[in-house]
Amino acid sequence: MNHTVETDVCIAGSGPAGLILGMMLAKAGINVLVLESQDNFDREYRGEVLQPRFLQLMQELGLREYIESLPSSKVRSGAFYYKEKLLGEFQFDRFSEEIPYALWIPQPILLGALYEKARELPSFDLLFHAPVTGLNEEEGRICGVTAQTRDGELTVKAKVTVGADGRFSVVRRLGGFAMEYENHSGDLIWFSVPRPADWGGALRIKLTDGFPMIILPKYPDLLQVGLAVPPGEWKSIKSRGVDALRQELLGAHPAFRSFAEELRDFKPFVLLQAKTFLVREWAKDGCLLIGDAAHCASPVGAVGVSLSVATAAAAAEVIYEAIQDGDVSAARLGRVQENRSGEMRSVHRIQERGAKVMFASSAFVRSLAPVMISLGARLNLVSRLQRRVLLQPEPMDIHSRFRFQT
Repeated sequence: MNHTVETDVCIAGSGPAGLILGMMLAKAGINVLVLESQDNFDREYRGEVLQPRFLQLMQELGLREYIESLPSSKVRSGAFYYKEKLLGEFQFDRFSEEIPYALWIPQPILLGALYEKARELPSFDLLFHAPVTGLNEEEGRICGVTAQTRDGELTVKAKVTVGADGRFSVVRRLGGFAMEYENHSGDLIWFSVPRPADWGGALRIKLTDGFPMIILPKYPDLLQVGLAVPPGEWKSIKSRGVDALRQELLGAHPAFRSFAEELRDFKPFVLLQAKTFLVREWAKDGCLLIGDAAHCASPVGAVGVSLSVATAAAAAEVIYEAIQDGDVSAARLGRVQENRSGEMRSVHRIQERGAKVMFASSAFVRSLAPVMISLGARLNLVSRLQRRVLLQPEPMDIHSRFRFQT
């Protein structure tokens, strides 16, 4: 059976960007319908580190205390190692005295909490199990979507349609949005192991004679480990068999020993492509892309979620005023891109520099990496780059209509 609903804004995707945008617009009295393709939030995610810049935005929205009340662990420091040799360290309080840590919050918990806050607003609604299957147009303007629900086909008529559906965005594909650039620096091969009792709250970037590793404390009591491999290398690793990888992990760190000894196949590993891309034009008449749908960040620096919600916050102001003025043209909605694309290009450039070290296939470049990192740490270059990525360049000046009570 076909059903039709009308709303002001239809958002495809209930990740952090989609929910934050929906919450802000609903708080300002805009009718919002969020469509989520999955049945719930209970699935595996990779973007679970919330950097200080995320908490800066939450503070501006009046939500920081709420977010920090959720089950989480704090990451207060980090270190670079070559094998067991310490190359350099950093403390988050050097970046921000006000927010001297990043938070690790499992994303099902974060999304569930945002949803609970959003559903208190009468103009907010979310529909699970509703994948978008088509974009609807009238006189050349996108005016909503078609989605497939348990009850049949749903037609959503909307003044503004937002694609917040991630790096593999259906809205982007259906809308014919073109890429300006796309870089695939390498892949991170993720797995988790129990966290040693003496590990603390530090993240580590570890260089070895094999593959570099990113090791993150994962709430509540795990380490999430990412092996950094050149593009396509994972296929070669698997072709060599699990024994070769087991031996590398056994020699990499004592915390991996039990995991490696019990390893029988490649099922415990998950591949995440370390891609950066930027869509050429984020808006068409009646339609806007935000977050990873518009500007995907590499896992390097773990800032993807923080950057996506910053774009969502910028989009809330633009969409609100566009609806008030009755102008939802590409030029008007494109102000989001004017506001956010400069920083995204800058972050992508920084990430690509780091990726050249992390995902280098050249043995010569990999041999120089410890020297480069050690020198960069001594000259404070690493901390300067981290500050540019982990903190907001300036407050976003959120209008009071979007703020929640603290």
